[in-house]
Amino acid sequence: MNASRTIHPLLLSVLAAGALLAHTAQAQTAPAPAAAASAPAGPTIRPELRTPLLDAQSLIAEKKYGLAKEKIQAANAVPNKTDYESYITARVALSVANGEDDAQSADKLVEQILQLNASGAWLKPEETLPLMQAVGITHYRTKGYAQSASWLDRYVKAGGSDPAFIDARIRSHLLSGNLQRGSELLNEEIAASEKAKTAPSQPYLEMLAQARNNLKDAAGSTRALELLVQYYPSKDHWRAVINRLWARSDLATRLQLDVFRLAFYTGTPEETTDYSEYIDFAQKSGFSGEALRAFDQGAAAGLLGTGANAEAHKKLRAKLALENEQDRKTVAADIANALKKPDGSAALNVGLNLVGMQQFDKGLELMEKALAKGIAKRPEEARLRLAVAYIQAGQTDKASQILANVSGPEGLTELVRYWTWAIRKP
Repeated sequence: MNASRTIHPLLLSVLAAGALLAHTAQAQTAPAPAAAASAPAGPTIRPELRTPLLDAQSLIAEKKYGLAKEKIQAANAVPNKTDYESYITARVALSVANGEDDAQSADKLVEQILQLNASGAWLKPEETLPLMQAVGITHYRTKGYAQSASWLDRYVKAGGSDPAFIDARIRSHLLSGNLQRGSELLNEEIAASEKAKTAPSQPYLEMLAQARNNLKDAAGSTRALELLVQYYPSKDHWRAVINRLWARSDLATRLQLDVFRLAFYTGTPEETTDYSEYIDFAQKSGFSGEALRAFDQGAAAGLLGTGANAEAHKKLRAKLALENEQDRKTVAADIANALKKPDGSAALNVGLNLVGMQQFDKGLELMEKALAKGIAKRPEEARLRLAVAYIQAGQTDKASQILANVSGPEGLTELVRYWTWAIRKP
């Protein structure tokens, strides 16, 4: 785990995996009103049209679309149709087009229906929504995502608000390649959820993170990832956020060990190098207890002490154990020497090493004394480490109080924020 490591991608497969709610996937146009072909009141349909259209509707109900089209062709052959007769014929034909996933025909038929209705007003404004839904979803099912997005945009503009079709609209924009517009719509939905004090949709957050990443918008992608660990703190989401922190060009080298501590606390290590790099950082920083504990965790995970490097790992553990034993023997002298110094930095490090050895009471007491003595250089980072020591000791309430008043550059503010989320109780 290092600063150059690439970010684990959140795949856009979520677009296809849950693209539509069940009833959306089966959406069809509202059926052509059979009563309109036979009712004496209002506009009328001549018998030579009424009969084939009623037959077509019966065939559509049985999903016999080929035979239904023959009946519609017979209706289309009737000359001198009125606008209403053309409107009803187009409605029946639209049911066939949607049933056969004939998106291009559906597109033309809905345009024809809306144009005819503009003069006859046979549909109420809200009754046009199912038509737009149907053609939009037909395009979606046939992977005509740009056309689907266009129709579902019209659906929303006309007053449509069914969540299933709002979802299809967002996905259509993303799948068509319009990541910017898709991101804008995702942000609208996420903002609405937060305003309502409800958790935003996990797929929406994942899609937003991927879309903004593909648009080279690091800030936008990071924001989405951070929302994921706030609302859905899985190991994968934590791994993505921590890897994004590693990728920051301004992350201070002196904070890298702090990042490792966060990664291990959230359970994100998954490779041998994650353990070996953490051990190396801790060992070189003088924290023998922490390094030894990291090794034993790696061994328990089956990533250290096995395979071709088993002998080298065995020697490494022996070295770590020896260093840890030596530190334990000299700890009293180390504490005394550290407390003699005018600055608290040395005492802070000795206390942190004691915490790594699981000597929490003694370590925390010494770290508190170090802070009270004063840390001349980067005191905010010292307070972060005190908070993390309290977390490792299981005293998260105390840690929260400290973290609430810590911030700083080069990744410090982000580390504080992430630790605050990591210890938050469900």
